[in-house]
Amino acid sequence: MKSKPQASKLPPMSRPTMIFSLALFGVMAVILLLFLLWNPLALPYLPGATKQDKAVAHGPVESQSTVYQCPMHPEVIEAEPGACPICGMDLVPRDAVGVMPGKQEDESGEEQGTVVIDPVQIQNMGVVSVPATLGEMARTVRTVGILDFNADQISWVNTKFSGWIEKVHVTYVGQTVVTGETLFEIYSPELVTTQDEYLRAMDYAGSLRTSGRPEALKQAENLLRSTRERLLYWGISQDQIGDLESRRTTSRLLPVVSPVDGVVVEVMDQALEGMFVQPGMNLYRIADMSSVWVHADVYESDLPWVRAGQPAEVSFSYDPETRFAGEILFLYPQVSQETRTLKICVQVPNLSGDLRAGMYSDVLIKGPAIHDAVLIPNSSVLRSGERNLVFVDLGDGHFQPREVKLGIRGEADLVQVLAGVEPDELVVTQGQFMLDSESRVQEAIAQFMDRPPLLDPGAEHSPMVPVSGDPDAKD
Repeated sequence: MKSKPQASKLPPMSRPTMIFSLALFGVMAVILLLFLLWNPLALPYLPGATKQDKAVAHGPVESQSTVYQCPMHPEVIEAEPGACPICGMDLVPRDAVGVMPGKQEDESGEEQGTVVIDPVQIQNMGVVSVPATLGEMARTVRTVGILDFNADQISWVNTKFSGWIEKVHVTYVGQTVVTGETLFEIYSPELVTTQDEYLRAMDYAGSLRTSGRPEALKQAENLLRSTRERLLYWGISQDQIGDLESRRTTSRLLPVVSPVDGVVVEVMDQALEGMFVQPGMNLYRIADMSSVWVHADVYESDLPWVRAGQPAEVSFSYDPETRFAGEILFLYPQVSQETRTLKICVQVPNLSGDLRAGMYSDVLIKGPAIHDAVLIPNSSVLRSGERNLVFVDLGDGHFQPREVKLGIRGEADLVQVLAGVEPDELVVTQGQFMLDSESRVQEAIAQFMDRPPLLDPGAEHSPMVPVSGDPDAKD
């Protein structure tokens, strides 16, 4: 029976060799540890790799993450798939690369804050853009007014002597009269007496002209002149005095005539015959209707654009195509505390005589024109109360929100832009509300993706800092 061969044994290691081997192993271990901690080659899979190294190896952190959004409610953003809490629709993946707010520019030169939309989504949102234009802008104020008589062409008929009206020729309101037309005839005892004095003074002065008594003739002519002036002061016309001189007889009834052409707008009493008239008693009011006044109310906010002398147009609802050209005559001095409006007066010619006092009219006031104004549709402006915002179409699905300074608002839904938009730039007129929502969503996504993780393995953990004001907080 043969015995098994015994395994050969290594020769024993000498003590110097053992010491050298242990030292070499320790040096290699130290080198390996330093390589792992310092990562001099910037390898992304080592614990010492920085976030920048990982981004170089694997792309941006944001592009590696996916968020989920509701197609109908873009404001719903979740980190995991699920259903929309508003409409119940499934959330769909969305590119997490967003835009950060601000006015700084990135390396490509594009201003941050620009909204980037897929062309298909732009069509679904119904986005429409139009260019800003350079043109003329005029502020037009529209209001309503009521026609009235021209106060500068109103005449009152009265007497400067007392008497009794015996015969009336014009008795009703609305009757048209001309200058010199007899309104009524009046009997006045003092007027009859003055006529008789005037005729006797005429006879006496005539008899003294051939007497050779110059002093007496002078006194007689002074008496004749004073009597004539008394008749004139009472309102007796030159023609009526001439008739008295030619007749050489006193008239018991004196006709009172109309001083102007116009329409009788007021009569003191429909039954004037037999009335006793006192001096200064107004009997008729006659209005010259060759022009009328329009009293219109202008809102306080429109007052900077309304001035005396500006042209104005007056029209009526029953015939809106016919317009009467007028001019602002004056502005009243006080604003109504109840309506916060100021009343203005527009004078309008009435050559046809169709305009009547009391008519209700539409008034259009054209303000001074502003030339070379940058104009955009008023519907393109998003107003938040504190600022005005428009979206400028940069092309290729890029839309940039801009704050604008607005001027006056004109016709055809146009508004003047004082700053923020240049001529020929495209502004969004439809779908800007969706773009505004999209801008807020992208900003929210950017902030969501920019948040640090709850636990960063590569970060040093620091103790919790107590909330200021906690009585149990420790330094």
